[in-house]
Amino acid sequence: MNKRQLIIFSYDYPPSNGGIARLCQEIAARMNQYYDTVKVLTVNKQGISHPYNYDQVEIVKLPQKRGKREWSAWKYLKALPNKDKIDVLCGLWHPEACLCLMAGIKNIYVLAHGTELLAGASTFRKKVWLPYYAKWVLGSVKRVIANSFYTLELVKKIHPRANAVALPLAVNHHYFKPLLKNKIDSNLKLCTVSRVLQFKGHDFIARTIASLPDSFREKLHWNIAGTGEYLNDIKALVKQLKIEDIVTFEGFVSDEKLPQFYNENDVFVLCTRASEDSSQVEGFGLVFLEAQACGIPAIGTRTGGIPDAVKNEKGGWLIEQDNQQQLRDLIIRLLKEPSLTSEMGIKARKRVETEATWQLYCERLNEYLK
Repeated sequence: MNKRQLIIFSYDYPPSNGGIARLCQEIAARMNQYYDTVKVLTVNKQGISHPYNYDQVEIVKLPQKRGKREWSAWKYLKALPNKDKIDVLCGLWHPEACLCLMAGIKNIYVLAHGTELLAGASTFRKKVWLPYYAKWVLGSVKRVIANSFYTLELVKKIHPRANAVALPLAVNHHYFKPLLKNKIDSNLKLCTVSRVLQFKGHDFIARTIASLPDSFREKLHWNIAGTGEYLNDIKALVKQLKIEDIVTFEGFVSDEKLPQFYNENDVFVLCTRASEDSSQVEGFGLVFLEAQACGIPAIGTRTGGIPDAVKNEKGGWLIEQDNQQQLRDLIIRLLKEPSLTSEMGIKARKRVETEATWQLYCERLNEYLK
């Protein structure tokens, strides 16, 4: 065991929702096998945590009010004794890692996710925030741990000499697992779990489904889980394309119900777009792994970090961005070969068990924190 202390410093932590919160919780729950003590430094928030919550983690809570929480975090970090024996893993480079630098922490590690490293249409982010501020922080910390090889490239674009590595994410394979299926018909059930935003590509999937010949289209159903600012647009498009009878909008599906939702479907599909001018990107795509852990093969685009979450023909398929012909051909293939979904689903679950569990992730993480 590493005779040291690990502090996970992240404003995003349960009961907050989102990928960063879940990632930090999974790390906190497992790193005590490598450290004497593990603590979480986070913002004090009320709410219900994830259904697979871990209660053994010590949490230091910061005030919610902006400014006050930064001051409290800095004071806490500054007062820590034996700083050379403390590793601090930051959920984001800003403001967490910056506060660590200001407090004199020596062993600072940063998790990188994707979106926070993009400038988008902002001139300030493009000219100042990333090339000066982010470059200073990323170059000053001990190591940056990116959630995909795509995100690693974003880090290197900001600071080519930053000490950075790629460590693709994992999934709770004990919680997300295959369940007994009660299939009432032979239709192919597609599902999407995501915030309904324009870059997520719901419109692309809808248009592809609408382009299918009637004989194929009548044999499938698309279940959409999620809410977002683009939801009404997608509902209108579905109606315009006259496919509303084969599309169901499920709304928000809670973590408690997600495993069941995945298992009620046959194939997961999310065709996210990437753009140079956008600050929105799929840095990894945890939902792809969740589906595969449930034995559901996943279809994704070769954009962002999705190729790290989906391996072509090894539990899923990758298509080019906005390539309707590729998705169309794949759906028709799945309709013609019903056994293919179950065969690929078995491969998906096996890949998760051998490559993408949180235990494996934390073993690799521990090597990078040494």
